[in-house]
Amino acid sequence: MKILLVDDSLLDRKLLVRILMKAGVTQEILQAQDGEQAMEVLAGQYADIGLVLLDWQMPKVSGIELMAGMVKIPELSSIPIIMVTASGSEDNKRAAYQVNPKLAGFLAKPYKPEDLMAAIQPFLH
Repeated sequence: MKILLVDDSLLDRKLLVRILMKAGVTQEILQAQDGEQAMEVLAGQYADIGLVLLDWQMPKVSGIELMAGMVKIPELSSIPIIMVTASGSEDNKRAAYQVNPKLAGFLAKPYKPEDLMAAIQPFLH
């Protein structure tokens, strides 16, 4: 199983990788800097990806747009998605769950590493 990190901030992706590695996560970590690049990664490796950590605000294709597309594609709709975003308002949280009622989690930045690990733990196998 692989984990896909989708965030336009290289710093945020590096931080996520560091937290995952420090917590002993052994899954391969793939990265994409926007929703468009994430779709390319998903198109080639969707069968191996078991979790997507997704930022909301990104250029080209936003996280919410990517998620809206994923839920419409049977092969992608079953991949758990956790939003990890600075857009942490209650309205945005509601909007995310409306787009994807099966959303696996919603973490507002800045988050605590233990909160991130608690959110992804059920999907690590």
